[in-house]
Amino acid sequence: MADTVNIPDTINIPHQVSSMMYYISEREYQCYIVGECVKNMLLGQPMGDVDIVVNAPLDRLEIILEEYRIIDKDIQRNTMTVMAGGIPVMISSYYCENPDIPIPYRTLKDELNNRDFTVNTICADRFGNIRDIFNGVSCLSQKPIILKAIGEDEPPYTNEDGETVALPLSVEKNPQYILKALALMGSGEYSISNNTANAIKLNADSVTGLPAAVLRRGFEDILMSKRVCDVLMEYFKVLTAIFPEFNNTLDFEQKSIFQSHTLYEHLCKSVGYSTPDLALRYALLFHGVGKPDCMAENEDGYATYFGHSERSMLIAVNALKRLEADRDLIDEVAFLITHHDMGEILEEQDALELTEKYSKQDVRKIILLSAANLRAKSPNNEQKANMLKKLADGVIR
Repeated sequence: MADTVNIPDTINIPHQVSSMMYYISEREYQCYIVGECVKNMLLGQPMGDVDIVVNAPLDRLEIILEEYRIIDKDIQRNTMTVMAGGIPVMISSYYCENPDIPIPYRTLKDELNNRDFTVNTICADRFGNIRDIFNGVSCLSQKPIILKAIGEDEPPYTNEDGETVALPLSVEKNPQYILKALALMGSGEYSISNNTANAIKLNADSVTGLPAAVLRRGFEDILMSKRVCDVLMEYFKVLTAIFPEFNNTLDFEQKSIFQSHTLYEHLCKSVGYSTPDLALRYALLFHGVGKPDCMAENEDGYATYFGHSERSMLIAVNALKRLEADRDLIDEVAFLITHHDMGEILEEQDALELTEKYSKQDVRKIILLSAANLRAKSPNNEQKANMLKKLADGVIR
C-alpha cells in the first residue's frame, strides 16, 4: 500500500505576490497562482518560480500593473514577467484551444486543460485558498507522487456523428509531456498512473515529431536521472522510437558465459550503474549496440563479437548527429565506446601509464565505464567493479 502525506488546504503566498494579485482581482478578473510553485509550497518545499494565470489580455494587464516593472513580454505566448517586490512573476493570459474565444470569456479549466499532469494544475487564489479542478491533490498526497495526464478522469463526449469518444490525454496531445513524465519517474519521486503509462507506450512514436534539439534535451533529462535503468526497461518503446538502432538489442541473447542478461537489459543496467556524466551514460547506452551486426557463433553455441566496439561507435555517432548533439560530446562518446573494454584489465600501474597517452579525465572515464559495464554483466562482478571505481578515483589525485 502506497504511503500518503497530508496536503494542506491553503498556502502562504508572499505578500508581494498576493498584493499584485489583488490589483488584478479588484478589476474583476480571475487570478490564480498555479503550477510548480503551488505544488512545492503544498509539499513544504521552496516556492521556486512563480506563475500566475489571469483571464485578462496583456494590454489590459499592463495598465492594471503600471506601477510594476515589466522585465519581459511575449505577445505571441500572451505572457509577461513582472517584478513583485524583488520576486519575478510570470503572468499568462488564459489559454484556450479555441482561439476565437476572447480571453476574458475563457475559463480556468480552459487554461489548465493545456497543462501536463494533474499535480501541476493545482491553483490558489490571492488568499492562498486551493482550487483543484483536476483533483491533483489526491495524486500529490501519494508517495511517490502519481503523474496522471490531464484528461484521464474526464468523461467521454459525443461527437457530431453521435459517437462516444474519449478525450485525448495530455501525453497524446503533446509528446514533450511523454519525455517529461519519464524524466520525473526517473527522479524516483514520481510514479505514473496505469492509464497514463499505457498512453505513453501507445504513443511513443509521437516523440519523433519533436524538433531534434527538443527531443535530445528531453531524452537527456531521462538519461541523467537516478532511475534511468527502470525507465528504459519499462518504456523501451520510447527509446526505440528515438533510436531505432536499439530494436535489434531488445531480445538479443548474448550467448556468453560472461553475460547474465539480454543485450538490451545489459545496456540499460550499465547506464544505471554509471556515475551521472552525460558522455559516460551515452557511451554506456551505445557501447554494445553493434553486437548483433558482429556476432559469430562457435560450435559450442557461444558467440564472439569482433569489431563490435567500432561498429557501436559508428552507430552512436550517427544517432547523436541525427539529434544535433554537440561535436565535442559526440567525439567524447566515440572515444569512450572505442576504449570501453580497456579498463577491465587495468591495474594501478597500467592506469598511470595510460595517463601519459590520454588525459587523466579520459582515463578516469574509461575506468568508470568499464566498472559499470562489468557490474551490469553479472552480480558476481560487483567486487571487481568497486575496485575499478577506486582505481578511477586514484587516477585524478
